[in-house]
Amino acid sequence: MPNKKYILMINVLMLVCTFSLGIYGQSTEAKLILLDNSEFEGYGKITKGNKILFRMDLEGKPDKWDGTQVKRIEFDHGFKIVAYEYVKIGKYKPTLYRVIEPGFMTLYAYDESYWTPNRPIGNDLMGGSQKVSTTSYYIKREDKEFLCTVVRNKNAWKKRLINCFEDCPEIMEIINSQNVRDYEIEDLVWNFNEYCGGIKN
Repeated sequence: MPNKKYILMINVLMLVCTFSLGIYGQSTEAKLILLDNSEFEGYGKITKGNKILFRMDLEGKPDKWDGTQVKRIEFDHGFKIVAYEYVKIGKYKPTLYRVIEPGFMTLYAYDESYWTPNRPIGNDLMGGSQKVSTTSYYIKREDKEFLCTVVRNKNAWKKRLINCFEDCPEIMEIINSQNVRDYEIEDLVWNFNEYCGGIKN
């Protein structure tokens, strides 16, 4: 019969290996781009608090980076490059946003997730918690400091986005027309960059 100490030691080793994989084994191939435009190839992961864990090789221990050093990180998913950029608004610390449509005007997404609390479902029974994921969309222009919040409801586009698109006649014509329902926000941003990108007030 196996020795209890031996079994305990094996269990501890397995736990340590599992813990290590949890910390270091969930990275994706990535390119880290610093504020001075230096680029590094390696493996990266985004953590809570707008931090990035990055390492040059899979055997190495990752270093922690933030918006005071990094401009952008690009994850290589094989069929698609997914990029995140640090955006600083006013006095707030830089925040990581996912890039949807880049350009003079950039469309960003901010992904959040949280757990709902347990709720009573009757007969003294409690329902389990559930993970909820949400995505908010924002527009940032190179010549303006603020972010435009994007409302996916197209009926509310005029009020929310006029400050971002007001100096582009081509886009304002679309927004003020009945055809606006045929456009997604990605289309409007792309069209702005195509026809009005580079505008300086």
